Amino acid sequence: MNSLRFKEHPLKKIAPVPVMTNVRELRQAANFSQENAAERFNVSLRVWQTKETLKNPSPLSQGEYELLLLLADRHPHYTLQPHTKKQS
Repeated sequence: MNSLRFKEHPLKKIAPVPVMTNVRELRQAANFSQENAAERFNVSLRVWQTKETLKNPSPLSQGEYELLLLLADRHPHYTLQPHTKKQS
């Protein structure tokens, strides 16, 4: 598994991203199945499915939502960068 580093946006103070209900869209953009997402976020498949339901969704936490945005390459302030190993 590749290590990832965060590359910060040049702005100093960045407000948290509002948590939305577009969980399914972001999961698909990250190329995750529901099973993969449940494993990544350490929840059961059933719990993950409730986070995606359109009727009474179980919302993601702020951290979960921002991680999903990063994995889907849709975070407005940060991007994931592959970690490059130092050559000796």
